[in-house]
Amino acid sequence: MPRLTPRAAYRILIPASELIFLLGLFISGMIFFRGKEFDLKEAIISDLESPDDNPSGYVPSAAATAVSGLLLAPAALAFYRQLRSKRRWLARLGLGCFILGSAGAIFIGLLAPLTRGYSPLHVQLAYAAFIGIAGGIWFNLLALPGTRFLKWFQGAVLLFLVYLYFGPDFFNNDHLLTSIAFWEWLLCADVGIALLALARAIVRGLQPVEDLIASSR
Repeated sequence: MPRLTPRAAYRILIPASELIFLLGLFISGMIFFRGKEFDLKEAIISDLESPDDNPSGYVPSAAATAVSGLLLAPAALAFYRQLRSKRRWLARLGLGCFILGSAGAIFIGLLAPLTRGYSPLHVQLAYAAFIGIAGGIWFNLLALPGTRFLKWFQGAVLLFLVYLYFGPDFFNNDHLLTSIAFWEWLLCADVGIALLALARAIVRGLQPVEDLIASSR
């Protein structure tokens, strides 16, 4: 069986993971807001996936979260195989973080039917998913030459997530900027864009090698 390549991860796995995740949330959101006015502050991902808050519509988003985590795991392994020859320890740290993030997403989806409210386990899994994937992106970026802006930006995102985990809770939902939903969706957008940017940077790094192979034939 051929190994999965970074190019396949870039073109297939990561787009599929992100599209499935967004489609599941969209379907659950349509059911959640059926019969009431849409309010972004109320579009909390945990609520969309909650059998308490969205009993008729939590399954699509919960299943999509688990599947997106499953699709991300082999992509992370393909990245590790490509980057380990450059900076092994950074590649290992990136893989470890991606495994943590993927596992967090998978278990959030699988345990959704049993989750009641913002349980401590659910909160820890959500942070594990966000911090794990963001950390995986950052360590993989550090193992690559160039991509200076992305390295600094994603490093700042990771620090912000760590601050949210250990710092004071400022989510009072009074305004958009103090709502959990706003920051969840913003972080999801960042992770989605950064994953594609990381995969593209890895694939572009492969191009000189592929050109050399082609010219030697």
